[in-house]
Amino acid sequence: MCKKIKKSVSYAAMKAVAVGAIVSGVIAQNAAAQEERARLDEIVVTARKVTESLQDVPISVTAHTAASLNKKGLTNISQIGDYTPSLIMDSTSALTGSSATITTFIRGIGQSDFLLTIDPGVGIYVDGVYVARSVGGIVDLLNLEQVEVLKGPQGTLFGRNTIGGAVNIISAKPGDVFAAKAELTIGTDNRQDIRFTVDVPLIEDKLYSSISVSSKNRDGHAKRIPFTGVRGPDIPYPSAAISDNAELGNENTDTIKGIFVLQASERLSATLILDGTRARGQSAPSTLLRAYPGATQLAGLYNGCIAGVIPLSACGPAHNLNGDADPNNDRTPYDSRFVTGDPFTTYATGPNFSNLDLFGSSLTLDYELSENIDVKSITAFRKLDAAFGRDGDNSPIVIDHTSNLYEHEQFTQEFQFSGKAMDSKLKWLAGLYYFAEKGEDNVFVPLGGLPFLNLDELNIVNNKSIAAFGQFTYSLTDALSVTAGLRYTDETKKYRPIHRELVSGALLIPDDEVELKIDDLSPRFGVEYRWNENLFTYASISKGFKSGGFTGRTVDPQPAARPFQPEKVWAYEGGFKSDFADGRVRLNGAVFYTDYSDLQVVNQEGITPITVNAGKAEIKGIELELNALLTDNLQISAGLALTDAKYKEITDPFATINLDSKFANTPEVSSTLSLDYTHDLQSGASVVVHGDWNYNSTIYNNAENAPELTQDAVSLLNAAITYNHAGDNWALVGGIRNITDEIYLISGFDQPGVGFTEGTFARPREWYLTARFSY
Repeated sequence: MCKKIKKSVSYAAMKAVAVGAIVSGVIAQNAAAQEERARLDEIVVTARKVTESLQDVPISVTAHTAASLNKKGLTNISQIGDYTPSLIMDSTSALTGSSATITTFIRGIGQSDFLLTIDPGVGIYVDGVYVARSVGGIVDLLNLEQVEVLKGPQGTLFGRNTIGGAVNIISAKPGDVFAAKAELTIGTDNRQDIRFTVDVPLIEDKLYSSISVSSKNRDGHAKRIPFTGVRGPDIPYPSAAISDNAELGNENTDTIKGIFVLQASERLSATLILDGTRARGQSAPSTLLRAYPGATQLAGLYNGCIAGVIPLSACGPAHNLNGDADPNNDRTPYDSRFVTGDPFTTYATGPNFSNLDLFGSSLTLDYELSENIDVKSITAFRKLDAAFGRDGDNSPIVIDHTSNLYEHEQFTQEFQFSGKAMDSKLKWLAGLYYFAEKGEDNVFVPLGGLPFLNLDELNIVNNKSIAAFGQFTYSLTDALSVTAGLRYTDETKKYRPIHRELVSGALLIPDDEVELKIDDLSPRFGVEYRWNENLFTYASISKGFKSGGFTGRTVDPQPAARPFQPEKVWAYEGGFKSDFADGRVRLNGAVFYTDYSDLQVVNQEGITPITVNAGKAEIKGIELELNALLTDNLQISAGLALTDAKYKEITDPFATINLDSKFANTPEVSSTLSLDYTHDLQSGASVVVHGDWNYNSTIYNNAENAPELTQDAVSLLNAAITYNHAGDNWALVGGIRNITDEIYLISGFDQPGVGFTEGTFARPREWYLTARFSY
């Protein structure tokens, strides 16, 4: 394995060097060809909560503009992970069955569990508003200005739960004239998408608005099939549960967004954003990868009971069902007969739904208090109701099913004060932040075939967090500046578990509200040096933390709720931002070292997956991003991330990981390469050809590195061609994603307490055809 990794690192590194050499050679060869040449567009970001050029930001940031998202045919946030080295974004989460739940990791840090009692490790922000939960985190890329991926801890300015980084999603503002654009897409699996945006000025020079609507529909890429192998009378053929509900992974999502901007005066503006999403679909697809019903697994207990080899006292009415006089009582054992061998089929007959209703609102007030001081207020409310379920055992037997009823709402208020002083040598930002959330997650889990256990577990949370933060940058000279910042966070988490086992009627944990109090100081220190107008370098030290919480699952009776503590990182980073060849080449890079302590890891205790603080680790790596205009019509973009993540100490005596375990969702090598060629026609129209290659080395989809959940290195090829009509009033786009039809795993769950491993695979090759209209 080590030799394989070293080879892949060397290959990717040599490829990056080769690309850089080719780019430099072509630019040098053509440097004197023309005096007036096209330049790369300046990218403006808000990574430090103020508007500034990407090339002036002392943070590793990848920015995806609306134009680049359109070229690639991307429509939801989870897809940008393919184009951002160091970022892994999966469109589902283990144990859910939900198609609206996101799993996000940056530089090896994130969270794979969706429970209300566990916080994510990468913050997702929509127009400055923190999205607290991974359920409902699959954000539609509707009417956007750009998406910014901030790598490394952002604790000082963004706060808790950004120790891996942050994803900042920014909507496009309404224009000052009437305009409309529409998009129609058809494609694989009967895909039918409709999207449109209308900008309507309501009061001239005063009030502007835009309304955007998206409707996305397509069939599932996996299906349930009837089991035709050796079986007992407990498995009917054909199964009504299949014929009525055969698809998995379909899409039926409607989204609406309204943006209203009021320019109340020269100093005061207000932006109101309302959005809503309704999704009705089947579960995220999964299939059985392995069944191992041994003597210590619940499935093995079921098999032994129906065969009569386990005593009556342990089995109850399940004892010797296959050996009594009535053949109608015979039961089918749970074993490898239910492995279909096809990643897109399953013998499951259990829960199969993924529904979501989401509403969000935010009001942003910007006020210029004086020439040097600005004040901003962001007030936001979000509410979601979701229901999702899965057949984890992927068989016609009820061995392990889950069905969740999930409710959540959050309120946030942030005040920001920014300005400059001392002849603009000092730039500063300060703020106050308040966050409150409450929610309920009720999960129903029949286990063991009869079932032996039938869990009804309700988790109720009520959390509050307040913070004060500040950061300043002082220019010691025209070239040298220093930055310092600090954030103080104080939060209270209240948790009430109501966990019952319905077969025995037992209460598994006391029905008491418990409380966890957490406070934290997150500083940041940095030094920046601008060597000239084309080269900027920086070094920084920063701290971040991910909040603690409670284990939200119980199978064995517990005396009290089990808390876990926050995890913390100290990150050390150095980087550079550079432009050369007269603005036609942009090369940015960073090196980082992360000291990671009190890691929150999902461990398996018997049947129960729980979260524990399991150890200490270090993560180090290198990131490079290149954008270049090889000619006026040919642009290349490339990215490379090398990540080395290692456990240094295992502190939990019951941990199911060891010092040799590999980090979950952390490829050692990730890279991307894309080409865009524009051919201008004599008619004034143009043809744009886009192609990209995206690579990830081996990815382990769980902390224990189960072989069945280990995805070998994968390369993905995508391509699209766009015809832009003269006048830019309409365009046609044809594209193919995953040209080579790679079959690769994106999520899964190993359940050693029951005896199975399930996995979720990405969509295979798909084509699409899009028509765009604008007025």
